[in-house]
Amino acid sequence: MAIAIGVVVVLVVLVAAAIAYGIYLSNLIRDGSLSSRHRTLPFDIIASSEGDGQITLRAMNGQGRAMDIRHDGIFGIISADGYGQVGGVIDLGDGAQGDVEPGDGYAVREYTALTTTISAAEAARLDIYAYPDDPKTAHGIAYEKISYKSELGECAAWFIPGNSKTWVIFAHGRGAHPNEALRIMPTLVDAGLPILAINYRNDNGAPASEDGWHWLGATEWRDLEAAVQYALDNGADDVVLYGYSMGGGMCLNLLYESEVADRVRCVVMDSPLLDFGGTLDLVGRVRGYPRFMVYFGKAVAAVRFGVDWQRMNYLNRVSELRVPILILHGEADDLVPAPISRLLKHARPDIVRYIGFPEAAHARSWNLDSARYESAVRDFLQEILCGGTSPQASP
Repeated sequence: MAIAIGVVVVLVVLVAAAIAYGIYLSNLIRDGSLSSRHRTLPFDIIASSEGDGQITLRAMNGQGRAMDIRHDGIFGIISADGYGQVGGVIDLGDGAQGDVEPGDGYAVREYTALTTTISAAEAARLDIYAYPDDPKTAHGIAYEKISYKSELGECAAWFIPGNSKTWVIFAHGRGAHPNEALRIMPTLVDAGLPILAINYRNDNGAPASEDGWHWLGATEWRDLEAAVQYALDNGADDVVLYGYSMGGGMCLNLLYESEVADRVRCVVMDSPLLDFGGTLDLVGRVRGYPRFMVYFGKAVAAVRFGVDWQRMNYLNRVSELRVPILILHGEADDLVPAPISRLLKHARPDIVRYIGFPEAAHARSWNLDSARYESAVRDFLQEILCGGTSPQASP
């Protein structure tokens, strides 16, 4: 009897522990993916410049984005007083070769002051969007602030006019802002393409959904559809969709669900989130979570929050896709791993072109190799919009 009681107690403890761990993982899913709470990122580096076109970056108290600090490329740098831009790495200090914990060491980089000049030992953070504020401040590009009507209400957007009847409509990623598109905007403006960079539901200042959560493209595509309709009502014959991360899921859902899908000429996606469940499986594996516990955490999330994992796998309907697609993805992306994007390429090699960027983390492909990124976008759009052909996938 005592043995039986002991076995029951052990089983109860194990079940309770599994449930608690499942709830813990489902909370991570909620807070890391579904929550629309807007947070201002903290200053996490110390930046020092002596006015010689260089800046020294050091992680603050072992924090900071070591990959961004140490990799060549273009990033913005934000301090309490304003905005600048850092470029290539000139020198790496102790610990920057990966032999100690991330955050140790320092990097000396090229530096350009934009709205202010960083001097000695200022708290700062790096910004992957690379440019400040808006198209005018960033590039001297004239733009208008417009609003378009979605099913939830009025949403704001930036509009940049052009001489083409094909508009480019940007859908930014989760927790981001239209300024995510500032990096590629000059390439599109040079091509004469009108641009609409939108806010959508649950953004700051935008209408909130009833539940207040992000659904990673499964509901947000309706706001993208409304933006397409705005373009069509204001002179566009057709559109190019350009989605970052969650914005990629919005693009595919529009192609699957919308009555205006036939007005889409092509799609560009940067680090797209195409399969929520598959992405969590890969991320969980990389971070050392047992596979069965990730599965259990997802099951708990389905019960607690109503996550429909099949509905949020946008690769389930790839046979329905009819327009050319360009995917740009960092091979070092540990938030939305690149293998999911490669699945779309392999499933539809007739219409999908995939370009990987070694060492680039999430949504940082432009930052690490802006020339290659811009060339890929320029060539793709020229081929589609001028040649009228579907591109073959890259090897």
